[in-house]
Amino acid sequence: MGDEGMNGEGFGTDGRPYSNVVSWPVCMYCPDPSYTEEARKGKFQGTVTLRILVTADGRAAQVRVVKGLSGDLDERAAQTVKGWRFITAKDATRRSVAVWMTVEVVYRLF
Repeated sequence: MGDEGMNGEGFGTDGRPYSNVVSWPVCMYCPDPSYTEEARKGKFQGTVTLRILVTADGRAAQVRVVKGLSGDLDERAAQTVKGWRFITAKDATRRSVAVWMTVEVVYRLF
């Protein structure tokens, strides 16, 4: 459940099939995660790639680290993304559907 095929077909978190995703989620509240003190001192910079399930109500229900940077920063990125809010994906009937998507969280020291 919640997984999608290459063509946008799959099953939502409610178990109902959907297809023809015509609009993908758009993040409307997506603050950047903060640095950990250790990462700041170590001057870590880079990108954490996450695979997330955006539910039909616009929340990140599942977050998986695909490509990490460091344990602390990966966990901080995952926890922050769980708080993000999205405009939901829609299927061909304009019904909100759950979809998996990939997001990148960038850590930069200025």
